[in-house]
Amino acid sequence: MKYWLFRVAAAATRIVPRGLAFAVAKGLARAYFAMKRNEAVEVAANLRRIAAFRGEPLDAQAAMDRVAGVYISFAETVADYFYFGGADRAGALAAIMEVENIVSLAKAQAAGKGTVVVTAHLGSVENGGATIVRHGYKFNVVALPMSDPRLDKLFQAQRTGRGMRVIETGRATRECLRAIQRNEIVALLGDRDFTRNRDSAMFFGAPARLPTGPARLALSTGATIVTGFCVRLPDDRYKLFLDDPIFPDKTKDTTDSLSRQIAEQLERAISAYAGQWHIFHSPWDIERDWSLAQGYAAQG
Repeated sequence: MKYWLFRVAAAATRIVPRGLAFAVAKGLARAYFAMKRNEAVEVAANLRRIAAFRGEPLDAQAAMDRVAGVYISFAETVADYFYFGGADRAGALAAIMEVENIVSLAKAQAAGKGTVVVTAHLGSVENGGATIVRHGYKFNVVALPMSDPRLDKLFQAQRTGRGMRVIETGRATRECLRAIQRNEIVALLGDRDFTRNRDSAMFFGAPARLPTGPARLALSTGATIVTGFCVRLPDDRYKLFLDDPIFPDKTKDTTDSLSRQIAEQLERAISAYAGQWHIFHSPWDIERDWSLAQGYAAQG
């Protein structure tokens, strides 16, 4: 059933105006929010933690009032994922995309050791990747396979159709190393850990499960790290922004120190656009986060 729902959604967004697709997405998001009250409580707790970290505490009711916006943001992001999924709409995306500090990638690539782009479940990862491809970069994205092969094929086709090369997690290490050796970009998510690791790192002032893979890959290969994020603006345009490169120094840096630098940049971006952070559980509940991640990995 899920496959056919997404298949219909993909087809519909190809023929209806973007505004209509958003209207339908909002309706579905509100209905889903109403059915997922326990999950919504966790999202509200995430928003409260982020707000407290910024020194702008939210009470429980104010946080819950903002949660519906997170679900709507996610639904609109999925709608745009399919709407801009065809090569014929690449120009339409470019027309509504602001890009800040794209020169960061040129600086990273000039080092000649490959680039690890670290992002988060923030805004539209897909539109960010497609924009980087449009700027002429070889872009490899590591993705967790979906349990339904048909659904996995549908989503991966959207990525490859926009010029991205997909590396599935089962063969990620080898393929990532090859891409780095070719001085290409490898994109990794920095706010979810799907490995069997139970280690924690400080995130918004408390221990959370964050992946160490980006830091380990950069240290082992000498690749430059660039954090980048693509968020939707209030007028439904997008903005891709990148931080300045982090050049690992094997004589000084460690996995922990690099991971801390990455986490700080994730915190800044997520703090600024908390309503577009599409994480629907608490990464600070380390055992539960680990259990959920293992379930997703097993399904793939």
